[in-house]
Amino acid sequence: MKLYSIITAAALPALIFLAGCAGSYEHTLNFNPGEPIRIAVLPFAQVNSDGTVVEEDANLLIDKVVLLSSEQKLTPAQFMQGLVQSELSKASLDVITPVIVDSELIHSGYGREGTNPITIDARRVLAADPKMLCSKILACDAVLYGRVTRWDRSYYGIESVATIALKLTLVSAKNNQVLYEITAEDSETRGVTKGPTGFSNLVIEPLKGLDNEIIHNLGREVADRAIAPLENRGRPEVLNSAPPAIIASGHDAHTGSIAQSGKLVVVAFGSPGQAASFSVGNVARDIPMIERAPGHYIGEFIPLGSDSFANQFVVVSLKDEFARTTSQKLKAHSVSYR
Repeated sequence: MKLYSIITAAALPALIFLAGCAGSYEHTLNFNPGEPIRIAVLPFAQVNSDGTVVEEDANLLIDKVVLLSSEQKLTPAQFMQGLVQSELSKASLDVITPVIVDSELIHSGYGREGTNPITIDARRVLAADPKMLCSKILACDAVLYGRVTRWDRSYYGIESVATIALKLTLVSAKNNQVLYEITAEDSETRGVTKGPTGFSNLVIEPLKGLDNEIIHNLGREVADRAIAPLENRGRPEVLNSAPPAIIASGHDAHTGSIAQSGKLVVVAFGSPGQAASFSVGNVARDIPMIERAPGHYIGEFIPLGSDSFANQFVVVSLKDEFARTTSQKLKAHSVSYR
């Protein structure tokens, strides 16, 4: 009887503390979630209580308890981004392929120096103007920021608690308006309050609470509920595929001038099976390109002898079967012909 009382008294503070652990999900929605706007999910960041980006540490996801956990290579920010990306398939949002977003950001100078392979500088991405990101780099209507604000696993001797807090913010590139924002925090416990009673429960269950499976499942729950306000059962078929993507493009007027009686050759690499075209400023519009190999497009522009123009930029476009169009302005050189 005395032993029972001691265990009960020792467990009481933990039980009282854990009784206050409940999910909190607060959101604001300022647009019609049925509208299929094109969004770019920017690389998630892990931040401290002041909102400052902290150095990512993959060890926060890896558990050191021998034989009870599987090792993971993802940081908490990467892990939560993957879950959110998956849940976005339930929403009526035209989501740019993550690989394309990362590639374009790195090619536009948002890579972190001294890393191999190159990783994205989360601080610079968070500080960038959404309008600039969408109009100059990613061809989108809005950007989604993700911040992991808490990632804890605490051990109380007879109880373990895993906690994840996440903030998502969808910002319009047109006017920087916040279209959707949610702050989510939830916890999962393992020990006295979760699982069967008995002495073995007091010893084994708290250790299992440190298993990656617990925080994995919690992460999925947080991501699911964070995207739930955007879900749309009437999701159109067009959104079952990613919008067209242009990975790279270029032309052969390296000096910026088209030779007299010559031609301009334009090439692009991107999503296969699209209708490709390019324009030379206002001089020539929507010149068709041929797909020579899957995703490899080429087109030619031959100026007339009477043509004369200066400093015209070349813009390549890919259009899919649903009339979704992605364009990329070639930044290397404008072209002239005299």
